[in-house]
Amino acid sequence: MTLLQPFSALVLWISLMMVMSSVNTDKPEENRYSCPVIQCSAPAVNGLPGRDGRDGPKGEKGDPGEGLRGLQGFPGKAGPPGMKGDVGPRGEKGQKGEQGIVASDGLQRQVTALETKLKVLEDELNRYKNALILKNIRSIGKKMFVSTGNQDTFENGKSLCARAGSTLASPRNDAENTALKDLVRPARQAHIGISDAQTEGRFVYLSGGAVTYSNWNTGEPNNQKNEDCVVIYESGKWNDVDCSKTQALIICEFSS
Repeated sequence: MTLLQPFSALVLWISLMMVMSSVNTDKPEENRYSCPVIQCSAPAVNGLPGRDGRDGPKGEKGDPGEGLRGLQGFPGKAGPPGMKGDVGPRGEKGQKGEQGIVASDGLQRQVTALETKLKVLEDELNRYKNALILKNIRSIGKKMFVSTGNQDTFENGKSLCARAGSTLASPRNDAENTALKDLVRPARQAHIGISDAQTEGRFVYLSGGAVTYSNWNTGEPNNQKNEDCVVIYESGKWNDVDCSKTQALIICEFSS
């Protein structure tokens, strides 16, 4: 039984091959050996990118393009002012304004009271001023001569008046010289703001200007013993004296 099994299998295999061979002989030979390319070969794989080609020749110049309109720029700097224009026509007359506020009776009474008090103060001030003028002040034009009542040297007197915001009195005409003379009488002589210390024989005011008015005593100035300063006597006459040794009344000059 075992010997028949291989033999039976071989017979079956040969029969099967014969059947298959008879089936294939019915078709043309060319069909038995042809098949689609895509089925007979493996799928293709993409290769590496190739190198860039050379630049082509430059083309002809094209027509100008038209782009979109850009945004508006920032305002520029202001230009120079133009010429002055002609005067415009006269405008129409405005409407009449409202009537102003009339001061009340109470406010008017307060103003009147203040004016009365001010008048009283002015009268008192004038009385004090007159008393001072009668004593040691003389007012002439826009000047006021004030006597300190003290006698000292020229330099000390100049410093004293400067601290008070004034200068030594310097008469510029007969009226001012007379006003000084009236203040001198108790002391017999007073310093005036004139000197020739810088240039002998050339008397100048303390401000540096040349003297424009003088009332020298007879024979003066004589520059005896280096006399560079000037005093005014109670007679109104002038005399040159020694600046450092002469003691005389100090009179200051104020300008109003």
